[in-house]
Amino acid sequence: MILCSILGFAACGQENKNVNIDYMLRGKIYAQTSIHDSTSLGGFGRSKNLAKKAERKFLDKNCLLLEIDTTELITISEEFNGYQFYIANRTDSIIKLNASDSRLYVVAEVYHEKKWQPIEYLSGSSCGNSYHKVLLKPNEFWEFKIPKFTGEIPTKIRYRLKTGKDQFIYSNEVSASFNIGQLSDKIGYKSRGLMDPYND
Repeated sequence: MILCSILGFAACGQENKNVNIDYMLRGKIYAQTSIHDSTSLGGFGRSKNLAKKAERKFLDKNCLLLEIDTTELITISEEFNGYQFYIANRTDSIIKLNASDSRLYVVAEVYHEKKWQPIEYLSGSSCGNSYHKVLLKPNEFWEFKIPKFTGEIPTKIRYRLKTGKDQFIYSNEVSASFNIGQLSDKIGYKSRGLMDPYND
């Protein structure tokens, strides 16, 4: 099958299509910190994805919230169907999350063979400067575009955020479908040169 890739997503040629692939995607949830991490070494890759003030739909919550919004389809890169995904801080404390070059430790998971399994992966960096924290103030949220997956196997999908060692929080679950290769076959990655700390 010929795959045409764009912005890390791939699908077969038709307009406004769902994302139909047979390999794992690299995690792509990037966010800009609301408060500078004074303990980091500095020099990490930065994101332009600013936090926003929490909207009305988040106001009845009292937690760190992950939410997939399926009320309407959005368009990714003018070709692919997707959803809005939110991380909202509805607590009264500043939330600190680990990041690598502003990428949060978030991956998509599907329910398959009676357990949740990731269909995305996070590559490690060989540069210590890559690692830092992003902070989210109370009553703020980030928004992201996530793909609407389709494939041969019907399932449910959710997103998982790592908040500490063996500590996770999860989004709501939504109906989807996927292909078996998404559980194991990683998307290829081409190094950008000697100074690129990522190799997978």
